Amino acid sequence: MSNELHILAGLIVTPDDVLENHVIVIKNEQIAKLYPLERNHNKINLDLSDFVIYPGLINAHDHLLGSYFPRVGDRKPYLNWKPWDDDLKNSPIYAERGKNENIDLYYLGSYRNLLSGALTVSDHIPHFINDPFIPLMPIRVLKEYSLAHEVSNFDLKWGDGVEIEYQKAVKNNEPFITHIEEGFDEESMKGIDYLLDMKALGEHTVLIHGIALSDEDIYHMAKHKANLVWCPFSNFYMFQRTARVKELIDAGVNVSIGTDSPMSGSLNILEEMKFAKKVYRDMYKQEISDDILIKMVTSHPAKALRLESELGSISEGKKGDFIAIRYKSNNPYSPLIEAELENISLIFYKGKPLYGDYEFNDIFKKFKMQTSNFLLNKIRKVISGPNPVNLLQKIQDAVGYPKDIPFLPVS
Repeated sequence: MSNELHILAGLIVTPDDVLENHVIVIKNEQIAKLYPLERNHNKINLDLSDFVIYPGLINAHDHLLGSYFPRVGDRKPYLNWKPWDDDLKNSPIYAERGKNENIDLYYLGSYRNLLSGALTVSDHIPHFINDPFIPLMPIRVLKEYSLAHEVSNFDLKWGDGVEIEYQKAVKNNEPFITHIEEGFDEESMKGIDYLLDMKALGEHTVLIHGIALSDEDIYHMAKHKANLVWCPFSNFYMFQRTARVKELIDAGVNVSIGTDSPMSGSLNILEEMKFAKKVYRDMYKQEISDDILIKMVTSHPAKALRLESELGSISEGKKGDFIAIRYKSNNPYSPLIEAELENISLIFYKGKPLYGDYEFNDIFKKFKMQTSNFLLNKIRKVISGPNPVNLLQKIQDAVGYPKDIPFLPVS
C-alpha cells in the first residue's frame, strides 16, 4: 500500500459543514488533504460514493471497568448516586462481574464503543487503575486528564482534591473531569457553589450529569465557559429526570453526550443519541437539531476534552478517524442518528481500517493487516486484531454460563 490513501466520499458531515463528492487523502495517520472530486480523477483507492462519512465519535463519559450487564438498582428515583452505588455493590450481578479479569472488562467496554463508532472514550477513573490498560485497547482511551469523583463530601476521594486537580488541568492544558449535582440532596445541589469557592470552574472543567443545576448554576457555567456531559439514559434510569439541556445550550454551554456505564446507562453511543432526541422532545415539545446532536458526539467533546487540534471533525491535519454509513435519506444527518450497530459499514482509526462490513475485506488486505471475521446480528463483519467472539467466550467461561451481553451481539 502506498503511503497515501485517496478515499472518495459521497457525503461528508464534517460536522460543521456537509460536503458532497470530496476526496479525503490519508497519510501518516492524518487527513492530509480534503478537496472536491475532479474530473477524470484516477487516484481513488477506496470508493465510498454511496456512503455518508462522519468523524469518529467521542464518548465523553464512560466507566470502562463497569462494562457489564444487566443494569442494577430498583429503588428509583434515587436521592443521589450513593444509594445506587450501594445497591450496585450489594447486587449478585456485581459479584458476577468480579469473576472477570479487569483487562477483559476494559476490552468489553472498548468493543462496546468501537462497534458503535466511538473511537475515543473518556474513562472516568483514577490514573493508577486505567493507565496499565490504555495502551492495550483497540480504541483511544483518554490519557491526559485531572479528576475528582464528585464535588461533595461523600465522593470517592479520587485524585488529590478538587483544587489541586483543577490547577493541574490548567497547567497541563487538560480537562478537569468530575461528576456534579448527581442527585437532589442538599449536599449534591451545592456542587457549582463549591467549585466557585475553590476557583475550579473554568474552560478546563468538564462536569458530568448536572441533573440538579439551577438557573444560577447554568449562568455561572456559561460565564466561566465550563463544559457539561449529558448522560440522559443513565439519568432517567437512576433519577427519572436529566439535565436541563435546552437551557444549557441556550446559555452557550458546550454540551457533549456520554453513555455512562451500561450498568445504569445505554447500550452504546448510538442508543444514547436516540434516547437524547426522544428526551429532548418529551421535555421541551420540540426537536433538538440533528446537527447539534452529532456535534455532541464529535466536535463538542473534542473541545471539552482538549482534543480539538486532532479530533472531532473531518478536516486537514486531524487524525484519520471516521465512520462510514450507507445513505438512507436525503438528510445527511439521519443515517447516523438512526443507525443501529449493523449499519456501521466501515471504520477508519488513525488512518487505517479497523472494522467494517466484510465487503471491505480487500482494503484490510491492502494494508496487510491481520484480521478476523464474526457475525454481528447475523451480518458478517471484519475487524483488525483480536476477535471479539473470543472475548465473549472468555467472559462466559469466567461466569460459568452462556452470558448474554446485548452491547456485544457477536457470534
